[in-house]
Amino acid sequence: MHEGRKPIAVLVVASLIGMIFAGSFLGALHHLEPHAVPVAVVAPDDAVHQLDAMMDEKADGAFELTAYGNEREANEALLERDVDAVFVPGTGGATLTIAGANGKIEEAALTAAFQGAGQATGRPVTVKDAAPLPEGDNNGVSSIFFVITTVFPAVILAVLLAVAVPAAGAARRIGLLAVGSVAVGGVNAWVAAGLTGALTGSPLRLWGLGALLVFAVGSFVAGAWHMAGPPAVAMAGVLFIPIGVPASGGPIGPRFIPEWYAAVGEWLPVGAAIDAVRNTVYFDGNAVGGPLLVLALWGVVGLALVLAPKKMARTQKAAAMEPAPSA
Repeated sequence: MHEGRKPIAVLVVASLIGMIFAGSFLGALHHLEPHAVPVAVVAPDDAVHQLDAMMDEKADGAFELTAYGNEREANEALLERDVDAVFVPGTGGATLTIAGANGKIEEAALTAAFQGAGQATGRPVTVKDAAPLPEGDNNGVSSIFFVITTVFPAVILAVLLAVAVPAAGAARRIGLLAVGSVAVGGVNAWVAAGLTGALTGSPLRLWGLGALLVFAVGSFVAGAWHMAGPPAVAMAGVLFIPIGVPASGGPIGPRFIPEWYAAVGEWLPVGAAIDAVRNTVYFDGNAVGGPLLVLALWGVVGLALVLAPKKMARTQKAAAMEPAPSA
């Protein structure tokens, strides 16, 4: 590249990165409103339909109500992560049971909506919390920051290994990544569960989740480097951070950002890991199968890229550098 054009290229790249960050974060988080928050209602179907119509008049599509035959089954669904709240109508008053571990934003939205419905019908609504946040994580943001602070060193680990041992074979690179994943995941789990007391109760499982997250992200970055070098690593970083974090809903939660973006976030490591950590620490490991599968798939793809023959990698690099044919 001509010396005089390098500053222009730097300005263009910096502007594009800024546009991606701003567009992704502000696009996802600038207008927060609930959509399809699942709520169990212990009442006959007709009563649930009437309540659903009343709720839709206030905020169309904000809540997804499902009839349950008894309170025990509904509360089990709440703790198993099938629903986010349980509403039990009554002639003298109603009860709304929430899971505070889902976050302050969702708690406030559910409480306001169902207490408003109670006022409209002249029946007071008592709010209970079946899974409250502990003192060490009183705002419910520790799982988000645990994941973010684990993804960054995962990317750095993969890059440093590629620079430090550029001639290493695939088996050695995978082995170093595995050891590094266990180390980074363990250190972060110790900080979260022990040093700060932010995520207590399941330190070993948290260590395992951290190690899996590091390996999933690190192996994909290592594979991207192997196949296409630093530019591919930069693209992976953009996918994981400025896209992955807001697509997860961050501290707000995925039910308050655009639905299509939340759907994307479910398949990215950040969103899957946040769900896995929250469900492990606050919901006794319920509903972690899906998030773990997503992380495992990223790891498998990363391993496939790392194991890809170097001839294939060189061919792809050459094809990428080959000028496009003139019209």
